[in-house]
Amino acid sequence: MVEVPVEHRVVDGDTAVKAFEHQVLIDSGREANRRTACVLHIVLNRSSIWCVAATYCGVILLRQDDLAPWTMVGSVLNILLSFALKQILNQERPVSEVCSGPGMPSTHAQSISFAAVFFIRSIIEWLGLNGLSGMLIALTIAIGAYFSWLRVLLRYHTTCQVVAGAVVGSIFSVLWFCTCNEMT
Repeated sequence: MVEVPVEHRVVDGDTAVKAFEHQVLIDSGREANRRTACVLHIVLNRSSIWCVAATYCGVILLRQDDLAPWTMVGSVLNILLSFALKQILNQERPVSEVCSGPGMPSTHAQSISFAAVFFIRSIIEWLGLNGLSGMLIALTIAIGAYFSWLRVLLRYHTTCQVVAGAVVGSIFSVLWFCTCNEMT
């Protein structure tokens, strides 16, 4: 049996109008959902800095050791490294109207990765490697990946810029903590 395309079917005027109205409602609902999701992503993206700050504060309050203040110094140095790399690499962002300035590497992704590695390292020191620490580590990675992915979704960065930021932040975090452990 051959199906006749909708636009070629013979229907009365009232049925055609109802079908059109139904399609408009579906399309407008999708558009409203897209706008709502976009606003939600923007709000969550803006809250990412507070999530990183809360992570630092929580872990520092719980750790109360010599490494805690060094972590704050490392975090500031990590951001300065990101700014320096942005000036050296001078790669444009995907949409300059959305956000200006160089985009490589993503400072958000770099900061989030630095904090995530610090948090993961702290979890392993406290709990060792077990089921609970595995779940907390997986949750930390998922949240960090989501906040980093938002930068691509909102067109502030390309995927390469975010991946570069995540790699630089993670490597700098590991090197910073190795150095701090040797000094303390």
